[in-house]
Amino acid sequence: MNRLAPLGPHRTRSNRTGGSTGITLLELLVVIAVFAIMSATAYSSLQSSLKAEENFDRAMQELETVQMSLAIFQRDIMQLSPRSIRDALGDSESAVVLFNGQELSFTRGGNFSSLKLGQTDLTRVAWSLRDAQLIRSHWLRLDSTQGDQPLSASLLSNVNNLQIRVLDQDGVWRLDWPIAANGKIRAVEVTLELEDWGEIRRLFPTPG
Repeated sequence: MNRLAPLGPHRTRSNRTGGSTGITLLELLVVIAVFAIMSATAYSSLQSSLKAEENFDRAMQELETVQMSLAIFQRDIMQLSPRSIRDALGDSESAVVLFNGQELSFTRGGNFSSLKLGQTDLTRVAWSLRDAQLIRSHWLRLDSTQGDQPLSASLLSNVNNLQIRVLDQDGVWRLDWPIAANGKIRAVEVTLELEDWGEIRRLFPTPG
């Protein structure tokens, strides 16, 4: 019996498919690594943005505090009164006293007046630097008696230096007041050296 010869070369079926829908372990590790890098970068950017916003908010709050403190000082100067006082020992004290350009005390008006007799709208205030803080003090009595203590408040922190000068009627700047020839003060200059803002200088004319 004759056998039929094969019509063509013998072919075997390949086990390989035309394409693969899965990924290898190496590809998975690469994807994880890329995702981790992107996540770390995004987190770092977010942290930087939040830190910058926090620093900005803090700076604005500090600036607002500085402006408020100077506004209070200006309000005091605008209400400056020529009325001298008596200290706790009964000695007369000038309406304005400046010591070494560091401590300024003066009489000011403009407070709410009581209808009771014997009370006045004048008060004594003082500005000074204490423990890197700008301190404003005021007394409940205009003329002090022994045992009277001022009420003090810290208006500004991180103050490295405070200098106060007064301009007299002859145009001379003074670090101490009163002088021998007591005259009129035309203006008060305040210079603050702040930790974060550097030097801030303001000039306030006196009333009249």
